[in-house]
Amino acid sequence: MFTYPSSRPLLFAHRGASAHAPENTLPAFALAAEMGADGVELDVQITADGKLIIRHDRVLGRTENADGAVRDWSFEDLRALDVGSWFDASFAGTQMPTPEEVVELAGNRLLLNFDVVNDSPKLDGVETLMVALFQRLNLFDRAMISSFNPRVLWSVRKQEPRIMIGATWGAFLPWYLRWGWWRRLLRPDALHPSFDLVTPELVARTHARGQRLHAWTVNEPADIARMKAVGVDMIMGDWVDRLVASGRVDKNA
Repeated sequence: MFTYPSSRPLLFAHRGASAHAPENTLPAFALAAEMGADGVELDVQITADGKLIIRHDRVLGRTENADGAVRDWSFEDLRALDVGSWFDASFAGTQMPTPEEVVELAGNRLLLNFDVVNDSPKLDGVETLMVALFQRLNLFDRAMISSFNPRVLWSVRKQEPRIMIGATWGAFLPWYLRWGWWRRLLRPDALHPSFDLVTPELVARTHARGQRLHAWTVNEPADIARMKAVGVDMIMGDWVDRLVASGRVDKNA
């Protein structure tokens, strides 16, 4: 479980410092630490040959010159792709990282929120590989797993109760994933609503159940201020400089 500051929310860089460097890359994670983030949110998927890779989009093309589904590519071929040039030429040659590389980079400087990408009713094995990673590297106090997929979280909780889990949702999800029944059944350690769904009442109910509330993706200073005012426990955003400027001020200041 994370240790939370008493006077302010945790500040997490969404996909690393993704407004300042190519998302979900080692440069973005390193920059997040340099800029003062408490942690980073990053996305993890499985390759065709059953290995873990840090990547958000399920389909290639937005951040690299390639196409097809990530799960249809081998680990070696994905690692050969340039995922930095689309952002800026100075990041040419940047690779998709592995979870182990991110853990090594983070050290004791950054907390980690691994978001498992799987929108299928069928589990693809990412959750089992992540459980093994947590056990092997003893990540229980400095990392957590979140997902939009309740089956992923259920599997993680069943395999390894020591792992902190977060239930993610947004207004764009189907109604059956927005309703709270599965969150009450699962009893995650944290709720991860999109910031536009956060209300004082939701924060109060969450805290009354002994859970934490982590809001995403919060980029405007006014929205960062509102999240602080209603008492969320973590704010995730792309613009780490804005998060640090607004979010590190004492809640009561």
